[in-house]
Amino acid sequence: MANETVTDKSPDPLEAGSGVGRVPGESVETPAADQGTPPGPLNPLNPPDPLDPFDPLDPLNPHAPRGGDPIEAALTPVAPPEPADAPRRNPVVRAVAAVGRTFVRDMVVFFSVPVREVRTKKLMAIPATLLCVLTIGVLWILEMNRPGGLAFVIDIAGVRQGEPIWQLLPQLPLSLFAPAPDLPAWGAMAQVLIAFGIAECWLGWKKMIAIAMITSAVTSMAARLMVYASNWLHIGTPQIDNFQVDTGPSVAVVALLIYLALRLRTYWVVALTAVSMGGEAAILPNLAGREHLVAISLGIVTYFLLDRWWPAWRRWRIERATAD
Repeated sequence: MANETVTDKSPDPLEAGSGVGRVPGESVETPAADQGTPPGPLNPLNPPDPLDPFDPLDPLNPHAPRGGDPIEAALTPVAPPEPADAPRRNPVVRAVAAVGRTFVRDMVVFFSVPVREVRTKKLMAIPATLLCVLTIGVLWILEMNRPGGLAFVIDIAGVRQGEPIWQLLPQLPLSLFAPAPDLPAWGAMAQVLIAFGIAECWLGWKKMIAIAMITSAVTSMAARLMVYASNWLHIGTPQIDNFQVDTGPSVAVVALLIYLALRLRTYWVVALTAVSMGGEAAILPNLAGREHLVAISLGIVTYFLLDRWWPAWRRWRIERATAD
């Protein structure tokens, strides 16, 4: 119509929201004024409020930037690199520290169960050990009542390698508890209380008594073989040891400590026991020192018999039975 006014206006290609000058399929971006100003450090005009519980810089804020965000990377403190000439620990110091750690570890493992049992059960944790200590005390009191008491103890527990075998065998059980003639009785009682008590807490009283009795008897038989070797081959123990009273719990103590330490893999206990007994045998080359070396060997053999070969044999029997 003639009176109509043309009001169409070509859209400005730079006008927001205009479809002109835009690639088809491209999304239309809304200005920041229409979207609202985002909070946080993305907008320098809106710094974070320290009282805002949803501060994006707060690590507890679930909306805070995570890994891969350049802002978080910029705000994360970086440790300065260690200088190339930084002093290092002396190798000797490192070796000493490592040895100390292994020693402490072995002591903690070795005494952990005995300490726990004694704290919870008191003296009832080691009843067999207390009975052994009491037996040593009774025999010691009888020895002090000389001459009758000493002769009685020697008759029932005083093993001599020069005696006939039929007289020696009945004396072997009590020879374990008779105090050694060259050592104080309180030393034997302290040895039994500590070593037997630890072994009883770990192994039980039956196994502890069995190992102590068997190793003591086998050690006495080994001493007798050393005497025979001295008579025939002129090696071994001196002739004077034929008439020496061979009693005391020390060989059983050594065998129990070696066996238990190998079973628990506390090799510091093995080393300390072996070195001390070997040093004694070197300084005092008498019958007792040689018997202590035999006791070390018996402790090792007992470990392999009870904890290595016997379980392996039982597994072999079970596998063979199940295979059939």
